[in-house]
Amino acid sequence: MSYNALFLQEKYETSTPFTPFIELSRQPKLAFVTLLLALLTISLALATAGSSKGFVQKFIYYTILTAIGSLFFGIGTVFLSNSFGVYV
Repeated sequence: MSYNALFLQEKYETSTPFTPFIELSRQPKLAFVTLLLALLTISLALATAGSSKGFVQKFIYYTILTAIGSLFFGIGTVFLSNSFGVYV
């Protein structure tokens, strides 16, 4: 018997069907929203860096806002690459 008949056919028949967590048709919209949120939070971080607060307080706000902006940017990049890679 061939490898296909012994292994692949059995695994194919017993595997559960894949259901996506977020539908592919919604991902470009979510990418746009998350990238806008990333731009907003990173620009807020830059605005806090130029404020007249104390150094420690500015550093904490800057770190938190850039971390949130980076997370939004990463999520938006994944959504954008998924939707762009499928449709092109």
